[in-house]
Amino acid sequence: MGPDAAPEPKSESEDSFGVVEVNVDLESDSSDTTTDTDTDPENLKQPKINKSNKCFPCPTCGKMFDRPSKVERHKPIHERKPRMLYQCQHCEKNFTQEDRMIRHQNTHSRTNKHPCPDCEKVFNRPSRLARHQRTHSRTPKIPHQCSFCMKTFNKLHKLLRHVRVHTGERPYTCPVCGKGFSEAGHCKAHEKTHEEQPEKPHRCADCGMRFFKASSLRRHSRSHTGEKPFKCTLCESSYSRSEGLKRHMKKHTGERPHKCIVCSKRFYSRQDLILHGLTHSGEKPHLCPVCGKGFSQLGNMKEHEQNVHIKSEKYICNECGATFNRYNSMTKHQRVHTGEKPYMCLTCGIRFSWSHSLSRHRRSHAHKQAVSEPPEDLESFAGPSGNPESCEPN
Repeated sequence: MGPDAAPEPKSESEDSFGVVEVNVDLESDSSDTTTDTDTDPENLKQPKINKSNKCFPCPTCGKMFDRPSKVERHKPIHERKPRMLYQCQHCEKNFTQEDRMIRHQNTHSRTNKHPCPDCEKVFNRPSRLARHQRTHSRTPKIPHQCSFCMKTFNKLHKLLRHVRVHTGERPYTCPVCGKGFSEAGHCKAHEKTHEEQPEKPHRCADCGMRFFKASSLRRHSRSHTGEKPFKCTLCESSYSRSEGLKRHMKKHTGERPHKCIVCSKRFYSRQDLILHGLTHSGEKPHLCPVCGKGFSQLGNMKEHEQNVHIKSEKYICNECGATFNRYNSMTKHQRVHTGEKPYMCLTCGIRFSWSHSLSRHRRSHAHKQAVSEPPEDLESFAGPSGNPESCEPN
């Protein structure tokens, strides 16, 4: 092109982006030293050609080859169009496609201008904002709550399995003996007991039941003998198992670790809390077999059946002739005559006949302790002697 020739008009893409022409030579030098017939058995017998003996030039670029076949294989390289590379104006990064280069170039001038309308979080791309907004539209996982004890579960099948604890439902039956179970796993484990197993060596002399361990037999024998070796050191109560004594001791100490999440009422045992939870749910799963009246607790239903329908004999106090519907009510009343005080305060040693009297007394200790320790702001007004009264005018 001469110096007077007018320059060719540039395209719009060439004005905005740098375009680089690259001639790619796919022919490597290593191929020049490789022959097509090196593995030919006939050629193996012939002497090898000297690799420096390249006397066949390419008519386009003048590159030398040692065989005419390699020249022919090399020629198509010159017929290929030069590869176009689109260069970013900001970082000089090259791209083979224009749209990719444009998308990349926009990242240099991008600002966080896409706020989320729900949480005001800002994003630099609309696509990222759209992906983020889907997190707000997701429905939260609703926990499944037990209507008896208010316990929650993250899966429905776990709730259904738990409810059987309250209803007593046992849908899984052993095909051998017909015993029912609330869970399939327990039923399968029980079925294995019918398989051939080593005989249990320890046998109960009263009912014939057998056990693997002697300790299990001793614990079972107490159900026949009525033995209660676990005795309370603060009162005359005794129990056949250590678990019963531990639960009883909480009544003396006033400890009630199980708290209702609805009304904050506290209980000695978890079982008492579960039964109390029925009063909030309104469920009355225990129905009287005579009149159909519902009760939230099994004991209340039994008491109703005994007092209303069976009308058993009243429990009479031997001292004063007072009558009671329940035996434990009569035994509590008799403490008035015997002077028995099984509940002792561990702080001062005073004893009481009823647990509620001990609880009321323990609150008096807490009140006295609060009064004996004046608040810090009161001490700041004390005079030189440390007595708040010294600050009063004479």
